[in-house]
Amino acid sequence: MDTAKTKIWAYRMIAFVIGIGVLAALVYHAGFERFLNIILQASPYWLAASAMIYASSWIFRTLRLKQFTMYAGKSIKMFDLFKLHISGYAINVILPAKLGDAATVGYLKMRGISIGRSAAIVLQTRILDVFALILLSIPAFISFFQKGAPEWISTIIFFCIILVAVPIVVVILDKNKRISNVLEKSGDELSHKFLKLAIEKMKDAYEGYHEMMSDKKLFFSSIFLSLMIWLFDGLACYVVSIAVGVQIPVIAVVLAVSMGNVGKSAPVTPGSIGIYESILAAVLVLFDIPFDAAVVIAILDHAIKNLFTLVVGLPATMGIGMAVSSC
Repeated sequence: MDTAKTKIWAYRMIAFVIGIGVLAALVYHAGFERFLNIILQASPYWLAASAMIYASSWIFRTLRLKQFTMYAGKSIKMFDLFKLHISGYAINVILPAKLGDAATVGYLKMRGISIGRSAAIVLQTRILDVFALILLSIPAFISFFQKGAPEWISTIIFFCIILVAVPIVVVILDKNKRISNVLEKSGDELSHKFLKLAIEKMKDAYEGYHEMMSDKKLFFSSIFLSLMIWLFDGLACYVVSIAVGVQIPVIAVVLAVSMGNVGKSAPVTPGSIGIYESILAAVLVLFDIPFDAAVVIAILDHAIKNLFTLVVGLPATMGIGMAVSSC
């Protein structure tokens, strides 16, 4: 048991060191003195405005989650939903492997939503995020395509489209929930309790996801909220660029933020530290933004968002933990 815990902590430390190492490499190539000068000259007022804009995006995140929990038959207060939602994000900032998503499933289970349905809700929010990021990237990608889009951006967008399209196509083709029936039969044939339980939860998750996807009103309203989430997220980054005195086309910022957040889907480092900054800076450079300025914008943007998430999310996590321990 101790050996397993040691390995887990070793993995977490290695992942954290890798993330910091990537950031250090970015700063080194940008030039430390130049990097520091740009940061010192940044407007604190615009940086504060960026933080407030990002904070506003959480209104839409919470509203989206509210829709899904109400659809699951549970009426949870907005503030309570906000706390459990941002708590999961705070855990993702600290730990790799998207463990915060698993925590969110657990929090929703505590609120009376089954594990399967809770997992379906978290999965749907992630798919909607990717879908919204693709939609917001279209104008910039069209502009890029005319000039000759870099292959790595085309590849990322292609895989994102597949990621979003597959579950939608599955739901469309499986109107009679045959997959659910197959899972049920498979569970009945199993004698192993753990596997049987796992199949039951998979069936519950699939049915919950199928129902959410089949509700057109819920689907389109959640897409709208997802677009608003990422518009505010992109606007927060745009305001950071204003703070450092760099003029960037809005479509460039939107594409950079979109690609950066898609890159965060690979939970290699805690909070995708280093991954997000590298991708965002790389996209900005493609729009002729100086590398040093692009690195500063990427690091400040991610730092502001992560700092807000931790400052608000960690107390929420401790509050939830205390509530559980007192039960």
